[in-house]
Amino acid sequence: MNIKSQWKQKYELLKEYVKSNPEICIDANEVSIPEHLRDHFYERFDDIRNAFIDPVYSSLPFEMDALCKKYIQAEKEVIKRLGLARIDLPVDLSSFLHDPKNGMQRWLYNRLFELIQGKITEDDFERMAGFDLSATAEGMFRMGYESWAFFTIVLLLEPDEAFAVELNEDNEPVPVDLREIALGRQSHDSTKRIPEFIIHSKRLDKYIAFKTPLAREVDAYYIPYQVPKKMMRDNTGDTSSVLDSRVIFLSVLTDLKNIPVVIEMHIGKINSPDLIVEFLTRQNMSDPDAIRQVQNRTEIMKPELGSSIVIINPDREAESTTPKGDIDTFAAGLDALKLQPIIDKLA
Repeated sequence: MNIKSQWKQKYELLKEYVKSNPEICIDANEVSIPEHLRDHFYERFDDIRNAFIDPVYSSLPFEMDALCKKYIQAEKEVIKRLGLARIDLPVDLSSFLHDPKNGMQRWLYNRLFELIQGKITEDDFERMAGFDLSATAEGMFRMGYESWAFFTIVLLLEPDEAFAVELNEDNEPVPVDLREIALGRQSHDSTKRIPEFIIHSKRLDKYIAFKTPLAREVDAYYIPYQVPKKMMRDNTGDTSSVLDSRVIFLSVLTDLKNIPVVIEMHIGKINSPDLIVEFLTRQNMSDPDAIRQVQNRTEIMKPELGSSIVIINPDREAESTTPKGDIDTFAAGLDALKLQPIIDKLA
């Protein structure tokens, strides 16, 4: 029995189950599964997804298992070191990092129902679902890598204190108790972007403030500075639930009395961080447009110590474009110690 027939055989079992239970109604316009039949229905439904995912997962050109293992280790260590209740990631990303195959199951839910409802053929499903899995896994790997690298940088700084940042009654940032970390989370003020949290680095004996904005949001802080109306409308500034690539802003503070407001949209002011960290693949490094975007963000934010590009997959050979300006690049992969140049820049 070949791999292709495995998921199709599971699909035949589901069709037989539906046919033998006329109470189940599934067509192009309706899905109705009586409660007493749902468990058995979804057992067969999940069998199809698992059979389809297994061969796709084994063929993906990413170190999935290694990344997930390292992320979980870093997450546990950060929670322990900072005394957190938890680290809050978007549901799909968290599911993927803690159990990648189970996380990938979620991505096939709608597509498989399209097949069951007769909206697409089996060949359509095989082609479209295969593409969905590969493309989404690549994006999830990248965002998972960014999360792992972020928490690894925190650990390399040897934190011995940590504070969340909120806005006080005067709308100024102040340190408060840190109970959880969610990348992109902040006080609900659509006009300001403030650090998400601050640590005291025992290694550097300095306070380091962290901000992890979406890369595409930073692209909007163009010069001359204009606030896009779309960004201001119903915008709290909290992007913690958004699944997209992020950059890291690092700011060195002398004390906790002068916490910077990174972006003050209402007056068009940018307070430059000390260092920006971005993440690209080897393939990105040969893409002039990808390099240009990093250069533009560096020009917009004008970090005191420049920008660093971390290359996610250093073992893949590809021609590289050398960025212009105060931007350095280094290959790290999943070796935590190879993120040391970032710490050295802050020293």
